[in-house]
Amino acid sequence: MAADYNITVHINADLQRSFQLKEDGVIVDLTNYSVAGALKENFRATTSIPFVANITSAVGGLFDIQLTDVTTAAMDPGTWVYDIVLTNPSGVKTRLMQGNAFVLQGVTP
Repeated sequence: MAADYNITVHINADLQRSFQLKEDGVIVDLTNYSVAGALKENFRATTSIPFVANITSAVGGLFDIQLTDVTTAAMDPGTWVYDIVLTNPSGVKTRLMQGNAFVLQGVTP
């Protein structure tokens, strides 16, 4: 079951969020796993913006997601949707988290 977690994306700014995966309080070893994620303006949108997603410490269960300022500059303000999917070494995919991405307009380009 995916965790519901909302994020805020500021247009014209970098986004970086780090997470640690635990199951029943025990860190999950992410060796040979991969992580991916994307945002859409709504569930029916035909295009998406992928996160740059990396496992930063496999034995520590750590991964992060990122968007550059150039990427966020191309986004329209509003409430978007996103999810993050983990793929195990056998190719089985699990949705880790999902939620709204509140895309906020800034003043400084």
